[in-house]
Amino acid sequence: MRWLTNQGYVLMVITGLFWSGNAIVGRGVHEIVPPVGLAFWRWAATLPIFVALAWPYLRRDLPVLLQHWRWMLVLPALAIALYNTIIYFGLDHTTAINMVLINSARPAVIVLLSYLIFHVTVSGMQSIGLVLGFIGTGVILFQGELARIATLELNIGDLWIFVATIVWAVYTVFLPKRPPIHPASFMAYSVMIGLILMLPFYVWETVAVEAVPLVAEAVWAVLFLAVFSSVIAHMGYNRIVELLGANKAGATSYLVMAFGVIIAIIVLGEEFHPFHAAGLAMLLTGTYLATRKETKPL
Repeated sequence: MRWLTNQGYVLMVITGLFWSGNAIVGRGVHEIVPPVGLAFWRWAATLPIFVALAWPYLRRDLPVLLQHWRWMLVLPALAIALYNTIIYFGLDHTTAINMVLINSARPAVIVLLSYLIFHVTVSGMQSIGLVLGFIGTGVILFQGELARIATLELNIGDLWIFVATIVWAVYTVFLPKRPPIHPASFMAYSVMIGLILMLPFYVWETVAVEAVPLVAEAVWAVLFLAVFSSVIAHMGYNRIVELLGANKAGATSYLVMAFGVIIAIIVLGEEFHPFHAAGLAMLLTGTYLATRKETKPL
């Protein structure tokens, strides 16, 4: 385990595989489990696991956490309360393939936000990559049809996924600001805070919209998302940011995209259309250029 936690690129493969499962499972149960309920119980199921992993560090890290309480509100709000809830809203209206392809714009968004917020140097080639990446995202959002661009006709699910992409990019950019505490302790406290923030919305959804049904599909979905897409993948991603930096960590989206498309076709029977291929080509090229090492500043 000590060896594995120091292998940033191996962790990228594991994280990419398990995060792709988030799209597959979320889409697979979207007619059974409401979005806020799925997100809430996903994180509620992870809490005992994170507390057990972090138990030796929780009391020691609490004073440091309280010193950084502002960031410990912002980061869990983004990563725990908002991101996956928005993703599941999107998956009510769009395919898992669209989700993983649109979400693969995260590296380009991360580079752009790093430049806008922290003035991280962006080269001319990276700027070209950013433009290509966003054009590729637009091709998928508008399904490659110029008429949709003229009328701004968008699938609401795709729009939700794009908003979630921006939310995660903001989280990644600000993640280095997290308190200097043990990673398991950080995740345990993050989940606690995120669940508190989500609770009013979960209660509202349960009372006014729909409750989470106690059926086998819902239970298995929550358990998979809790163990693999939450505990393993999130701790892996946070470690990737520590080892490789925010910009390179964003490239995990490549693998989420690759695994997600393949599994969505095999398991969910979804179709891969020409506009997906065109958008994907531009996203891959743009993201490669956007995340390459800076050479000439603008």
